[in-house]
Amino acid sequence: MPRVTIPVTKLSDAGVADPAETTADTVNGNQVANTGKTVIRVRNEHATVAQNVTFQTPITVGGKAVDDTVVSIPATATRTFGSFPTALYGTQIPIDGATTDIKFVVFEP
Repeated sequence: MPRVTIPVTKLSDAGVADPAETTADTVNGNQVANTGKTVIRVRNEHATVAQNVTFQTPITVGGKAVDDTVVSIPATATRTFGSFPTALYGTQIPIDGATTDIKFVVFEP
């Protein structure tokens, strides 16, 4: 099955309501369109356990794969990430959440 796409909410000077969160798909993974200015908010809803999120870097340099970015989100915490240079992450970022306790919201300026 293909990765589940996380919707992107366009920000404006008029403001936007928080969009619904997308739950991490632990079987197929997730992905999001990336312009290089993309902002990803990640929430771990687990009450006691930190959870990992992996932002995949699909490039190689000198024939060697660039390490993925793996981040631990503390229990009940929210972290916001950006920007994601397209030269490193591409125009579609594959994202893997460790469990369904991971929730995503994506914004684009």
